[in-house]
Amino acid sequence: MARSANRRNLLLIGCALAGLAVNGWLAIANRSSWNVDFNQYYSAGKLVGTGHLYDWEAIRSLELERSATAVPFSRIPANALVLKPLSLLPWPVARGLWLCIGIAALAGFLVLWPFSGRAWPFAALCWSAPVAMCLAFGQDSIVLLFFVALGLRLLMSKHDFWAGLAFSACIAKPHLALLVPVFLVAQSKWIALLGGVAGGTASILLSFAVEGNDWPQRMLGLERIPEFDPAPGRMPNLRGLLSFLGGSLAAEVALGVVIVAAIWFLSRRQPLPTVGALALAGGLLLSHHAYFYDAVILLPALLLPFQATTAPLRSRLSKDTMESPQWLRNWAFFLLTPLPYLFLLTNAGIVGHLAITGYSLALIAVTVIHLRADEMERGNRSLPQYRD
Repeated sequence: MARSANRRNLLLIGCALAGLAVNGWLAIANRSSWNVDFNQYYSAGKLVGTGHLYDWEAIRSLELERSATAVPFSRIPANALVLKPLSLLPWPVARGLWLCIGIAALAGFLVLWPFSGRAWPFAALCWSAPVAMCLAFGQDSIVLLFFVALGLRLLMSKHDFWAGLAFSACIAKPHLALLVPVFLVAQSKWIALLGGVAGGTASILLSFAVEGNDWPQRMLGLERIPEFDPAPGRMPNLRGLLSFLGGSLAAEVALGVVIVAAIWFLSRRQPLPTVGALALAGGLLLSHHAYFYDAVILLPALLLPFQATTAPLRSRLSKDTMESPQWLRNWAFFLLTPLPYLFLLTNAGIVGHLAITGYSLALIAVTVIHLRADEMERGNRSLPQYRD
């Protein structure tokens, strides 16, 4: 038994090291994009409160001092204010500290998310290309993942108001967390919703206080800048997939309504960890503006088929856990490698779209279908049986 455990541990260590090596190579291959997002945050921290936070020329000039690429800052002013302390530090110190914050957020996610085990989720983090790119670019999607994990843990501990406050931190990237309020309403988590509203309201009021009354108009005006939305065809969401299939905004909205209805249905029948994972996967589908590093929020859904206690096909009508289909596990395993994300960035982008976006659609659809079949079967069993 001990020898078998040692072999598993060695396999895990080897798998994690291999993942780190592969993603290290990918990061080096994309070194021209290192720090591009943190550069944006660092510059926004310097401009917040001056009235020029959404002045494209002002932030662009600051960013070009440290990089050949500039990105417009499209978060609310409260988010820039949180970054203000970092902008007061020398650039190398601030960047190193932000990297440490990102790694700490990943560790927090790993500890807080109610996995049935921590070993393989740790290996999955080491293999995740979106994780590697988030750290290399200085993206904050991993921070959003941490706050969702914290909110779920607080909900499970019956600290609903504080859970809502944790979820309100998603206001930094609200398009990725659109379905979090949906599952809270579906599960009648009214106190958590109150906490979310309180946290969101405080952030909005703070934004008006530091950047003036017209900041929403100035922020929305950034959509006219080409750099704001440079490659919609590479987005791992419905918009990106439909761009290859000739779909329109109307088709995206129609599919979005179906996804919202499905998450509502599942939220009333599934345990919190499962609902949280599905809500994040659905949020990425609906996001309309997301790039492949944002697919880091898909991690809980990718690990879902392998979790004994939170399998996607678990029925709330019984304590039994139904086995996830093997093809779904194989699909999730493929997405835990960098390959589909590399396809997304090449001329074979449709392969990446079908793999990434298709998985979320399939996961939600399969879970709904199996739960409906389970409920119908149990309903039939409860009917009186008549014999001739």
